[in-house]
Amino acid sequence: MKYKPLAPRQAEALTHRARGLSYAETAAAMGCSVANVDNLLSECFFKLRARNSTDAVAKAVKHGLIQFALLAAVIAGAGPDANELMRTRFQRRPTIRTIRIRNREDLA
Repeated sequence: MKYKPLAPRQAEALTHRARGLSYAETAAAMGCSVANVDNLLSECFFKLRARNSTDAVAKAVKHGLIQFALLAAVIAGAGPDANELMRTRFQRRPTIRTIRIRNREDLA
């Protein structure tokens, strides 16, 4: 299946999302507003026929629309700030379940 090419800013926004950055962090990195990032990613979702950021990133990487070399280097631990770049949603926003598990560990 052939997808429409992404504009440079759209590819940049999607690459930041692939790195695990939130919408606010992506906006700060790109020097624009969160609403602008939302619009850029919405266009990416439309062009890639994706339902969410994860789906869009997977399709864009599979079809060579974004470069994944930076993320691959970070995953391998090659980057000097690999820990900061590879923060997961779990670390940013703990769920009720993870809070309960942490509380149980504190009690033991």
